[in-house]
Amino acid sequence: MHSSIWDRKYNRIIAAVLVLSMLFSLTGCGSTAGYIYGKGLRQLDLMEKANEIPSLSGNGNGSDDSSNSWTFDPDDNAEYAETENQEFEDYLSDCFKKAVTQDSISYNYQVKDGSKFGIEPPKATLGDARLDQNTLEKQKKEMEEDYQKLLSFENAELTEEERFIYETMKTDSEIQLHLFDNTYLYEPFSPMRGVQANIATNFTDYRFDDKSDVEDYVIMMGQMRDYFDTMLEFEYEKSKAGYFMADKIADKIIEQCDEFTAEKSNHFLIESFDSRIDQLSFLTAEEKKEYKERDKQAVLNSAIPAFEDLKKTMQELKGTGQNELGLCYYDGGREYYTGYVFPVYSGSSKTVSEEINVTENRQQNLILQMTAVYYSNPDAYQYFTANYKTLQESYDKKSASELLDYFMENVMDEYPDLERIPYNVNYLDKHMEKIMDGVLAYYMSPPIDDEDNNLIYVNGAHPDGMWTTLSHEGCPGHMFQNAYFQSTDPKPIRAIQGNLGYMEGWAVYTSYNSLNHCDFDGSEYAPALAQLYKLNEDLGYLLYGRIDMGVNFEGWNLDDVKSFLERSGYSTDIAEDVMTIVIGDPGVYLSYTVGYYEMEEMREYAEQELGSNFDAKEYHKAILSCGPCQYKDLKIVVDKYIEENR
Repeated sequence: MHSSIWDRKYNRIIAAVLVLSMLFSLTGCGSTAGYIYGKGLRQLDLMEKANEIPSLSGNGNGSDDSSNSWTFDPDDNAEYAETENQEFEDYLSDCFKKAVTQDSISYNYQVKDGSKFGIEPPKATLGDARLDQNTLEKQKKEMEEDYQKLLSFENAELTEEERFIYETMKTDSEIQLHLFDNTYLYEPFSPMRGVQANIATNFTDYRFDDKSDVEDYVIMMGQMRDYFDTMLEFEYEKSKAGYFMADKIADKIIEQCDEFTAEKSNHFLIESFDSRIDQLSFLTAEEKKEYKERDKQAVLNSAIPAFEDLKKTMQELKGTGQNELGLCYYDGGREYYTGYVFPVYSGSSKTVSEEINVTENRQQNLILQMTAVYYSNPDAYQYFTANYKTLQESYDKKSASELLDYFMENVMDEYPDLERIPYNVNYLDKHMEKIMDGVLAYYMSPPIDDEDNNLIYVNGAHPDGMWTTLSHEGCPGHMFQNAYFQSTDPKPIRAIQGNLGYMEGWAVYTSYNSLNHCDFDGSEYAPALAQLYKLNEDLGYLLYGRIDMGVNFEGWNLDDVKSFLERSGYSTDIAEDVMTIVIGDPGVYLSYTVGYYEMEEMREYAEQELGSNFDAKEYHKAILSCGPCQYKDLKIVVDKYIEENR
């Protein structure tokens, strides 16, 4: 759940190169006008038919994917229990306790006071990082047993809420089981989602509510080397089996290791810890001194060596990989992409082939819309292309808090009422700005029993584009979505049951909608600029999503990617970088593209069904009240909203 500098970087290229060339590319386009490791470690954190873009041939296996198997057709006459099913409630409670106690970071992130839920905090641990085949087989068996236990409630008498929770958990379980189709396709050290890319923020964001939190933090810092080394054993296994990563991905990870280990005694993790410790009133001066020294030794003797070990392993194994292209070139890779990667990151139950058609048609429609603005309002179009970098300059000059407060007061008319959301904004320190250079900002949701502790972190090294960044991360995006759902007092298991397609789809959808409230520094072209800005952002995200599916499902190589970019009006200079991203982290941008398309499609469906009876505020209330889930489950909620408002 973050805004990435990659988005901004390439949208700038698009603004400079794509927008003007789009008008001349139409003919060329064919148009007439939680179980495997890392469950607890957070990742920072994306229609009408038109003429289609000619398909790229690709070089992978040409077989198509079948529809995802999970289906649920709600019975309009279904009868629900009036009282909760205690056995099912006990099952949900057990699932919640298991999820939040798997490691200390999960517990600290999700719960402030475990006693409220009848659980004790786990002993300080980063979790079980073992990935040997025996451990993975044991995990698979446990997950299958959990799934069978869930299925035992298929015909049980459940309340309407319980039935919905059952369906969401069933859907999620069926997707997660595909992780075990080929465990060698799992990559614990991917450039964007990997442990090495996220563990620093997991530590810098770790809350210190009392002395035990500080103690656990220092202990876990001392565990980091062993934690990494256990996973590095898996990299050697993958290498022997022919599944080690592409060389250019290994190079990315080596660069990350060099960045992390550049400083020793002045390491940012040491300085960050010291600064935070100084602010804790429950520690004595002597205790602060002792903890600072213990942490420093843990960073120097565990954290830094962990990254040095990772670099050494990458250097040793580089060149042993047998695939420099997408997932579909691995044995079982296409099935892994269709069964796990695509649904888990997009939230969609469409097949990949169906989504490719949606994306290609959408691209043509966006181009046509942009062309229409060009012809209907050429002055606004020229103003947009000439001033893209400074269109929202006055908003970029505001502090993050000023802008977030502005959003809460001025862009929330279509969303359900909610008391002002308490939040704090933290700017990354100078060390973290460089380590997290690829991140513009990110939202950190509070523990479910501490709803007022909303945090937004901003990378001050990238002060531009703050309107879309903070509307995405704050209001009406992630922060509002989470705060509103928590205000409905969901059951604990639902409060921690995220879904990237829903969450990022909502954030992109609302960020785009917020542009209608932007006056673009008082420009006379504000309505047209809002439309063009949205179209440009949408085309930028579409770039990643389409290439992701092309590379990992259809088998595109670099020439195919360049061909797609060229025929679409993009600069081919970005081809290699974009391809490296989608090879290193397959599916990472599907949440922003497909997730948004599904969210938009859901609204269009509701509007079409209700006509003049459609009310945006009530619709959004229905969407938000159910919480994150796969879109097929969200449609159950939307269908109910439609029936109640016809």
